Amino acid sequence: MASEENDTGSYVDSETGRMMRTVRDHKVFWTTVPIELAGGEGMPVKVGMSLALVGTDEDETVPGDDAEKYAVFDKLEELAGWLVPKDVRNVRFEIRRNDTITIYLPEDPKMKRKNYVVGIRILHSEGFNMPMDEYQTQVLKQMENKLKNLGCPKDHWKQPVNRI
Repeated sequence: MASEENDTGSYVDSETGRMMRTVRDHKVFWTTVPIELAGGEGMPVKVGMSLALVGTDEDETVPGDDAEKYAVFDKLEELAGWLVPKDVRNVRFEIRRNDTITIYLPEDPKMKRKNYVVGIRILHSEGFNMPMDEYQTQVLKQMENKLKNLGCPKDHWKQPVNRI
């Protein structure tokens, strides 16, 4: 059930196509941030990672429209839910809206961009203070690959290159 062509010229299913449209329409990019706790001898221990999905209003919307704000959050949460693998051992996920975060990116071509952030915390299923292990690392790489396949850039929005 092919419905949309991706950047490589191959076709994708309708759900993947919907996620690609979300990335494009809301100029979504992603970044990662380690989650650390204080360990022995004052050294930090990485206990997980947070993958942040950052999007903005669609170009045609009225700035300051609260309905659009919630629509963007809903789309980012849907994308986050699609990214999170099902039935994974030793990994716990927390998806959170972050409407109090301001992200300043000097390279961002749209300096007045209003960013909305949905974070996916990737933690050990045994407890919050358990060190990150290969399970969390593998899941993070899988999620990053899915984002790359959608054409979602890392660290700041980049206009997609039009193919001829």
